[in-house]
Amino acid sequence: MSKRKKAAALMLSAALLTGTAPVVFAAPSDTMTRGQAADLLLEAAQDYNPGVQRSDIIKGYADGSLNEDGAVTRVQAMIMLSRAFGGLPVPEGDNARSGYNCGNFTDIPVWAEKELRDVLHSGIVAGTGSSTFSPDMPVTEQQMDLLIHRVYALEGSDLKDDFYAAVNKEALDSSEILPGYTGTGGFTDLSMQVNNDVAVLIQEAAEQPKTAGEKKISVLYNNILNMEARNEEGIAPIKKYLDAIDRAATLKELMEAHNLVYDELGVSLLMGFGLTIDAKDSNVYDLTFAGVSASLGKSGYSGASAAQKDAYLTYIKTVFGLIGQDSGSAATQAQLIWNADAALADASLTNQELGDVDKTYNLFTMAQLQAMFPNVDLNALFDLAGYTQTDKIVVSDVNLLKAWSAYFDETHLDTLKAYCRMGLVSGFGATLNEEFSQAGETFNQAYLGVSGSVPLEDTAAQYVQMLMSDYLGEAYVKRHFSAKAKADAEKMVKDIISVYKDRIQQLPWMSDATKAEALRKLETMKLHIGYPDVFGDSLAGAELRSVAEGGSFFDNIVTMNKEYRKLYVEMQNAGVDKTAWAMTPDTVNACYDPTVNSITFPAAILQPPFYDVNAPYEENLGGIGYVIAHEITHAFDNNGAKYDINGNAADWWTAEDYAAFQQLCSRVVELYDGREAAPGIRCNGALTLSENIADLGAVACITQLEGKQAKPDYEALYTAAAKIWYSSYTREMKAYLTQVDVHAPDKLRGSLTMQNFKEFYETFNITEKDGMWLPPEERVEIW
Repeated sequence: MSKRKKAAALMLSAALLTGTAPVVFAAPSDTMTRGQAADLLLEAAQDYNPGVQRSDIIKGYADGSLNEDGAVTRVQAMIMLSRAFGGLPVPEGDNARSGYNCGNFTDIPVWAEKELRDVLHSGIVAGTGSSTFSPDMPVTEQQMDLLIHRVYALEGSDLKDDFYAAVNKEALDSSEILPGYTGTGGFTDLSMQVNNDVAVLIQEAAEQPKTAGEKKISVLYNNILNMEARNEEGIAPIKKYLDAIDRAATLKELMEAHNLVYDELGVSLLMGFGLTIDAKDSNVYDLTFAGVSASLGKSGYSGASAAQKDAYLTYIKTVFGLIGQDSGSAATQAQLIWNADAALADASLTNQELGDVDKTYNLFTMAQLQAMFPNVDLNALFDLAGYTQTDKIVVSDVNLLKAWSAYFDETHLDTLKAYCRMGLVSGFGATLNEEFSQAGETFNQAYLGVSGSVPLEDTAAQYVQMLMSDYLGEAYVKRHFSAKAKADAEKMVKDIISVYKDRIQQLPWMSDATKAEALRKLETMKLHIGYPDVFGDSLAGAELRSVAEGGSFFDNIVTMNKEYRKLYVEMQNAGVDKTAWAMTPDTVNACYDPTVNSITFPAAILQPPFYDVNAPYEENLGGIGYVIAHEITHAFDNNGAKYDINGNAADWWTAEDYAAFQQLCSRVVELYDGREAAPGIRCNGALTLSENIADLGAVACITQLEGKQAKPDYEALYTAAAKIWYSSYTREMKAYLTQVDVHAPDKLRGSLTMQNFKEFYETFNITEKDGMWLPPEERVEIW
């Protein structure tokens, strides 16, 4: 696209329709005229509809007039769009599930119905109401820009207009989401493959357990599968605690019930103490204290649709019915929880802010916490936890805790009792009769657009994989991980760190003093590749009983909860083990830990599509190399940059350098903010800042590293980088992720990142005339 097309044609033009008299009116300054729209569409569609003429797009009125200076309306714009591109394709796969639903509009002009049909069914445009299209509303330049880019994504045939859609077209169009899941894609599909591999290990252990760990696996797996026993028990395992909550007539009595649950079941329903690594002395643990948080996230209430709110309320009412509450009381309690959740959400930090040590390192004494909760005996709860009192307690979200503290009086007793009941359901519902799981599935279907349900065998294996990772990780590595994969990954990490050093030394905005500190941090970074040297046994002291021995899935979880409580007490006294891994070997992911200054790449991610022992270097560099460089960059993102080489929150910047860094961070926010993941679903630039910095740093590193090769193959590099982010989710899930996920939508991770580097434009001959063109002044390189 030309600059004008990017700015304007991006302003679609509207087709002038025959059969009606022209309505002439002046167009607002930001509204496209019909003539501008025709010109822009003609340029935008040339590669998609060869031979299209301007007269094919704008046809005029019955009296022969074109009225090119008049404002183009929505209905005209959509029809002109369809004409320009020679009709729009029927959406398939990801486009079909991600687009707008075709509404039953009652205000479409008769003359427009036929030509508008394919546009409405393409999923690229929504109405202005449930039954209104507003055909005469003028179209702005920004709206036109979005429409044309939505068509590029729908077509997916020209990587110069939509790189991600074109590179991943076959996968996107043929994508299918398995029953019970919200999406599919590179990470998701590999996770499922690994889950299946681990499930085989679990089934083998369950059938013929040999070691103590395998016996635990066998008991837990078979107890989960024994739905007959679980259904027969029903809510009996939690009935004692529900009764205690029901009997509570005062806040004091409710807290006694609360503490009973904590003591006997190992979970906190309303508040609790825990451990975290001290942000300013990462060799020791600090105590923490927290209350509840809003279940649907910070934006899940104020931004909820009527259907989403109804789904959540229905879920609460359903599970409350399962624990014996009558329908009227269940409905009342559901609304109490919704109202309190909404207030807590308003008071809470965003997920991005929760990664900011300046916002989360808030120290309180027990006396200060007690003053915040004057009607609760916090010492009684603390004594049950078993920790050593240091009188240095971290509260990560102060405003959230203050908002929660306001509920701890007699007037809010009903709300607190509702939360206690919900806490029991959230903690143990999945271990009880199948109606609880069915209620969760119904909620996911309504709220996240999920179809069907995950088979019980798969669910059981996933629970065991999550809870028995100490035993399964080692077995997974022995069967599925190669020494060559480990060696190749280690070499690539060293190569990328070497390039990173060069890039830091060349940064024009950073002084030598700050560069020296950054280089020290890079040089002392700890590397965890594949699997740990020693596999732990966190559940060594846990004795799990089978159903035949009087145990159950519920009983197993309680036993493990208590074992972990003992472990946490031991951890506080022992201090931080900086050799411990943040992830298990069978995890398809990677991470940077700022409190240890370490990067971790588990064995499970070191396989296709991220790494292939038989693939060319540049493909692996675009795959796992992207991920490695991404994690390294987290040491220097807006959050990681506040930690030093020892993993302590400390200021190692000059004031001038940090100010320059903050300006670059602001530009990254602007770069991503408002970009679409799907029609009408936009990225939040502030929420995703840290991950976007990491992505930009990653592409900068792999681009420079590829440039060092004898014959750089940037095409293979960037294509591989786009392919690892292939994914498809339900439209509901995509919208939800943009509210809570600190990662940008995968579409942006596989395209917008590359748009900041000249090598990308040179490789694919992308110019101002193309949809992937990003003006140089908008591009950002930060690390």
